[in-house]
Amino acid sequence: MLNKLNYFQRLVFTGLAFASFSLGGLLLTLTVFPAISIFSKTEEKRINRTRRMVHFCFRFFVFMLRITGILNCDVYDRERLKDDKGRLIVANHPTLLDVVFLISMLPKAQCIVKHELWDSKYLGGVMRAAGYIRNDGNPEALFEQCKQAIEQGHDIVIFPEGTRSVPGKDLKFQRGFANIAALVPCDIQPITISCLPPSLAKGQKWYEIPPKKMQFNFWVEEQLDIQAYIGHQPRSKVVRKLTRDLEQHFSGKVSHG
Repeated sequence: MLNKLNYFQRLVFTGLAFASFSLGGLLLTLTVFPAISIFSKTEEKRINRTRRMVHFCFRFFVFMLRITGILNCDVYDRERLKDDKGRLIVANHPTLLDVVFLISMLPKAQCIVKHELWDSKYLGGVMRAAGYIRNDGNPEALFEQCKQAIEQGHDIVIFPEGTRSVPGKDLKFQRGFANIAALVPCDIQPITISCLPPSLAKGQKWYEIPPKKMQFNFWVEEQLDIQAYIGHQPRSKVVRKLTRDLEQHFSGKVSHG
């Protein structure tokens, strides 16, 4: 009886959480972001303040998920995120909430997002106001945006899979992140994410919650020095090796839980 009651409680709170997330994005777009724009003298200040606001909102959202009993969250070696030097934050992508957690940890983060979010009725305004990068843009323009963000000391959150993982299937990384790292050039900060029991994965609906509370774990690993890869090798070889090494690294971490 208690298990059923707990399940129903988490289901209700999960629905309320996702509804408030969407409506909150719309509210920020209509009220807070215009105010930030009015009181910001430059475009850079406006975007920085907007991203910081998104960061605090995501932190609050994660806090609400925890106190309502939807999930627990542990971050290991979090101090490695304190480096102010711009770098690529590269992570696997098991759930719908991964980017929310990562931005809640990174006050100045830039992010490469799916183009569908830009057209979202509820979240599109947030994406545009924060100046996040569309993943379907002109490759040269995308690279320039990434280069500018790194040079300004911003981290860039990117999921090399390009979409959420499919439970039970091997990870398959695209080469975009490796091209950015090699061309800018910039170091890579790997973060391994796990969620048990598996939930909010690709193909799963928000209401398909697990029988018990989700446990999210984030392992902030040692930073990869891109110069150790570049050397005097052709860029194409660097990109292939970097993609292969990171794919194998994350696959090993994920398979061992």
